[in-house]
Amino acid sequence: MHISDEDLLQALRSQGLRITAPRRAICGALARHHNTHLTVDDLHRLAEEDAETHLDRSTVYRTIEALESAGLVTHMHLGHGAAVYHLAEEAHHHHLLCENCGSTTTVDDADFDDMMALVTERTGFVVNSHHFAMPGRCADCAKEV
Repeated sequence: MHISDEDLLQALRSQGLRITAPRRAICGALARHHNTHLTVDDLHRLAEEDAETHLDRSTVYRTIEALESAGLVTHMHLGHGAAVYHLAEEAHHHHLLCENCGSTTTVDDADFDDMMALVTERTGFVVNSHHFAMPGRCADCAKEV
């Protein structure tokens, strides 16, 4: 199921928030870039381009917070950078983060579950894996070493 900009706007309405042009632009950007992990800066830039006007960064933060509390947006941290946000319609997925070039590779849940089952079997440790990024080197950067 794809979460639309109208779904996002309805969630804001249900929380008693007014639907302003900036909020409409933020929801539109989130819906259009549903396969992308966006920082607040990314979202702010995209929404400003759509609205063709200045948006207050605090509006982006408040809108994201409201959508996250509604369960439509999730966030995670990829390495030491800013949090990234994406629509909650995506299945849980995990990332391999290249410390050299900054690229990210998505790991399917099934592959990740197999890895974590091995960790649990060997150590007894059960990983809470809703937000997970593993640093290292991508295949291209590893060749350069």
